[in-house]
Amino acid sequence: MISSISKKRVASGLVAAALGASLMVGPANADPAQYTAFVGVGSDTTQDVHNALAGKSAGLFYTPVQSSAATGNRQLISFDATPPAGVADNCITPKLGAATFTRPNGSSAGRRALSRAIDGTGYGTAATCALADVSGQIDFARSSALTSGGTALTYIPMGRDALSFAFYRANGAPVTSLTRAQLTSLFTVGPQVIGGVRIVGCGIQTGSGTFQFWNSVTTATAPQEDAATALCNGLGLPGVGGRAQESDGPDLKLRGDAIALIPAEVATQVVIGFSAGSFIARSNNVAFPSPGPGVGIGSISNNGAAVNLGSPVTGIAPNLAPSATFYSDNTFGRLVYNVFPTSVVTGPGSNDLKSVFVDQAAIPGNEATLCAATTTINTFGFLSAPNCGATGITGALLAGQL
Repeated sequence: MISSISKKRVASGLVAAALGASLMVGPANADPAQYTAFVGVGSDTTQDVHNALAGKSAGLFYTPVQSSAATGNRQLISFDATPPAGVADNCITPKLGAATFTRPNGSSAGRRALSRAIDGTGYGTAATCALADVSGQIDFARSSALTSGGTALTYIPMGRDALSFAFYRANGAPVTSLTRAQLTSLFTVGPQVIGGVRIVGCGIQTGSGTFQFWNSVTTATAPQEDAATALCNGLGLPGVGGRAQESDGPDLKLRGDAIALIPAEVATQVVIGFSAGSFIARSNNVAFPSPGPGVGIGSISNNGAAVNLGSPVTGIAPNLAPSATFYSDNTFGRLVYNVFPTSVVTGPGSNDLKSVFVDQAAIPGNEATLCAATTTINTFGFLSAPNCGATGITGALLAGQL
């Protein structure tokens, strides 16, 4: 029963899905259906929409996706990239009787944990929960980035997102529109004066797919980006400093307020790469935390090809929506994925999992149930992916134990 599992180690998707009898199948005395659900870990960007696809996100209930009746009506659960509010324990136990291991934070960590579930060499370290055998514990990884080379992993698109910069300025009016060239200077060289305002870039935690994608937008290498964002990353104040969790508006505000306390930086503005989908969902109060007062998402006046993309969002909160023009841009727009062992999604069997995630075009009417959940996907700031459920994108396993 749910009460036998430490609350500190149960993700919001599992808790929410197990609360209501309406989310259970089979006899009344059966174990909760979520004990056999597909387990996902990884990306912060898509954790909220996956919680909704599991049945509940940010206190709101949604219709959970599940496999076909012929394949057992199996559902999914999703473990957040970071512990829920009030939970200090960063270890999770996704399945009954299995090992406890470090919660994967970000796309890279999720894909690395999935890779260790495939090869059985252990995920984590003795200092972080344990070096654990996670074989059979992870069914898919949420990811907003790709791995180059190899075929062991298959990246199945589920939606389309976009990236721009989030901004905050403690004193004075912020610069709200930048070019790709200006962003490249900020994140390869360092702080710049633009439009009469000194602007400082902040770094995203390196396990994030958003970190990887933002570096492709700005053309920054990891060492260049690390040096260029050193001021923001090295504040060293209580609760502020180090690299930022992706798409966290309140954290950006804390950094901007802290920098403004430095006499020479009193009028400085801070910026960071930010998922438009996350900004929409959090501004529309279907996900947390809200970006907060003074934190906005910027416009791109030149995408590097003389195209003015404008803002990635339209409307006014809490009724923001994606800009299709911005999301479709080849530089600032991106797909978000669910990642699986290639042998599972393209080989024989696993029809229950394929029913949820894979577009089986050869079988009429067999659209993946997740791809059909367009209302939920759109609610969280993503546009539907035309190739949702396709299995043609592959990549190599990720190396490492954490």
